[in-house]
Amino acid sequence: MRTINTNYTTKENLQNFIKENKIVDSNSVLLQIFTGICNEEFIDGLLQDIGELLKHINIIGSSTDGEILEDNIYEKSTVLSFSIFNETKIEICSANQGQSSLVTAKTLINNIPNIDDARVAIVFVDGLNTNGEGFLRGFNKKASHIVVAGGLAGDNAMFKKTFVFTKNGIIEDGVVGAILYNDKLIVNSTLSFGWEAIGKEFTITKVVENVIYGIDKQTPQEIYSKYLGKDIARQLPAIGIEFPLIVKREGMVIARAVVGKNDDGSLVFAGNIKANEKAWFGYGNLQYILNNAKYTYEKVLRKPVESIFIYSCMARKKLLGIEILNEILPLTKLAPVSGFFTYGEFFNNDQLASNFNQLLNQTMTVLTLSEDESVIHQSENIDCNINNKNIQTTKALSHLIGQTTKEFQELNKELENKVQIEVSKNREKDQAMLHQSKLAQMGEMISMIAHQWRQPLNTISLRTAGLSLKCMLGDMDKELFLKELELIDGYSQHLSSTIDDFRNFFKKTNAKGITTLEDIIENTLDIIRVPIENKNIEIIVSKNCFEEFLSFPNEIKQVLLNLIKNAEDVLIEKKIEEPYIKIQTYKNDDFLVLEVSDNGGGVPKIIIDKIFDPYFSTKLEKDGTGLGLYMSKIIIQEHCAGKLNITNGDAGAIFKIEFKR
Repeated sequence: MRTINTNYTTKENLQNFIKENKIVDSNSVLLQIFTGICNEEFIDGLLQDIGELLKHINIIGSSTDGEILEDNIYEKSTVLSFSIFNETKIEICSANQGQSSLVTAKTLINNIPNIDDARVAIVFVDGLNTNGEGFLRGFNKKASHIVVAGGLAGDNAMFKKTFVFTKNGIIEDGVVGAILYNDKLIVNSTLSFGWEAIGKEFTITKVVENVIYGIDKQTPQEIYSKYLGKDIARQLPAIGIEFPLIVKREGMVIARAVVGKNDDGSLVFAGNIKANEKAWFGYGNLQYILNNAKYTYEKVLRKPVESIFIYSCMARKKLLGIEILNEILPLTKLAPVSGFFTYGEFFNNDQLASNFNQLLNQTMTVLTLSEDESVIHQSENIDCNINNKNIQTTKALSHLIGQTTKEFQELNKELENKVQIEVSKNREKDQAMLHQSKLAQMGEMISMIAHQWRQPLNTISLRTAGLSLKCMLGDMDKELFLKELELIDGYSQHLSSTIDDFRNFFKKTNAKGITTLEDIIENTLDIIRVPIENKNIEIIVSKNCFEEFLSFPNEIKQVLLNLIKNAEDVLIEKKIEEPYIKIQTYKNDDFLVLEVSDNGGGVPKIIIDKIFDPYFSTKLEKDGTGLGLYMSKIIIQEHCAGKLNITNGDAGAIFKIEFKR
């Protein structure tokens, strides 16, 4: 095979070029057209001119963001690349945009004859309305054995209208492909990247395929404005391709460039990004790009090469300008070179177990073809150094960014490790404080149990003494004896039940359980009601919420017990007349609410913001540890995923516990 490239100027010049290079009018010729003149009338006229000169050749074409011709790059010109094959069959296929890019791919594949024999597909797709990744996903499902090259059409960074076409005309918002058939065709696919992640790590919080609606729970436009500046955000999507999002997948660093902006703050990217995927802003590291130029050259040399096609991201041209020739020039020493600057590049990665064909951004992809296995080139020393002063400055800044980013990431990792250590220490501390708080509560509970047991034990003692006396006097009635035993057994059961309540109350469990606020209140009051009411404190219960929820009921009971005991202490200390503790439940929008209030006058404003602090207590040292409310807050908010707050009402303090429904 041989490839001959030229710039199109006029029909007459093209006619002379065809004659001089002996290009035959045959279906063994593939013409790739790369044009920066993004005008429908011009493209139609161009196709008409070529059709009058060469009726039988195969044609695919794309609008561009710049054209590559040998050792030059152009803008708003038209490059014609004629490849004349000896043994390779060519088929041209196309498809209009379907309901989705996946459907478009399936339609294209259905138009490929003898698909199992196909070797290579050079594919150009609309650059603004096509989800490149979705398209390749559909292609891989049906024809993963085919090496796909090419990319998304451009329009000189206007982001208004791109074009793809065959000799039959423009395909509206669609796809065109040149399918090559030859088992012996030597194919080599390689790339040069050079973009690196910079700055903080983001999380994609809301996305539908290639449209991102949320990054760290903000709109993407807000993120671009915050971290890159309002001027950059205003220029989206035109400037967005220079500042892609970087993600890491299957060992590869992949960029995703902005190609569209929506009124709701969302951004359209050239390819998909997944929900919960980690992403960073990317920057072009000039040193890496230059180093990769030599690597790309060496990799191309590994196989015979007669023709070289480059499909490179427009962002590389924006970054390097004319100096981008430094990564193209080495390849011109090997074979004819042509191509264009894209809005996204198709690349075949034969190192992956699946999805060989991938969508890339910010990348230079290189496709080399040869029908002759004897075309071997010797490696030469190539110079990729840049002498341009402005580029040298950019290179220095690029190195500075890379080094500071690396140091920042290392520092961030070190801080994360320190934070983890401190969090672990705090957890141990919280566990110790929780244990201390539980011990204090257990002491109070034992006191309550002793109080509750006193009356039943006295009654049992009196009953057994009475029975003993009647036995001694011989005045024992069998029916009376059985009745007294039944009463004694009832008191014994009450004592046993109290022990069970106490044991269950403090039983440790790591598993959540289904419960209701009603059950929590009743189980807590079973233990605490009697001693509180014996102090002439009225307990008022108002239950208006019976909905089940998943949590740790025993831990919530401990918090409720603590709130009730605190209210009891306040009422006794202040000697409130007609004291009461009110416990009520209700629903509030998306929350189940449990409130504990009293008529103790409330918490002074000067300390109300401190009462949840550890070791803060309004009680005398001998009466309080200062851990009760602090641990209550920890239990509710960190263990039970709820909320605990305090306000002052008309009569006294109001503690509100909320759980998500």
